[in-house]
Amino acid sequence: MAGYRSITQTKNVAWFLPRPKPDHYKGGMPLYCEEWLLDLASDILDKSQDDCQVLNLFCGMNKRGYRVDISEKVSPDLLCDAHNLIDKLPSEHKQFDIILADPPYSNEEATQLYGTPKLNYNKWTEQCSQILVSGGLLIVYHKFVMPNPDPEQYVVVKRVFIGNRTRHLPRVAIYFQKK
Repeated sequence: MAGYRSITQTKNVAWFLPRPKPDHYKGGMPLYCEEWLLDLASDILDKSQDDCQVLNLFCGMNKRGYRVDISEKVSPDLLCDAHNLIDKLPSEHKQFDIILADPPYSNEEATQLYGTPKLNYNKWTEQCSQILVSGGLLIVYHKFVMPNPDPEQYVVVKRVFIGNRTRHLPRVAIYFQKK
């Protein structure tokens, strides 16, 4: 049985995932989080995961979909800055049903933890808008409830609160569906 059936859940869902992944990647998602987020996404789209084209942006050690990151140490499928995603994507990877984005949570974390440039939320989400199919999902996993990147293009269909271990901040995954 795959993940959680969206028809049985309200708009807001809470999960408790107490363990880190075995890789202990700094800033990585808790154990099962990536799988559950994508299972729920395919459920919302009423498609099997095999029928969904998934982009895993700011992938870190995540395993599913076409993996994009700025750090070569995580061995992504595409090494690039999210602000220049459209220019770097190969032509066979220009349309996605689901984009799972796990960006650094602040400009300080971007530079201190990952040695990457500051992020411009509007710029990288606009890049995502250009490659997300109509009806597709942009999932933003963050420690803050992130704003709708473009209310003219997106509607919020699901919010998932993800609790973690003691002394670890909870996370929120917002599912934005492209109109």
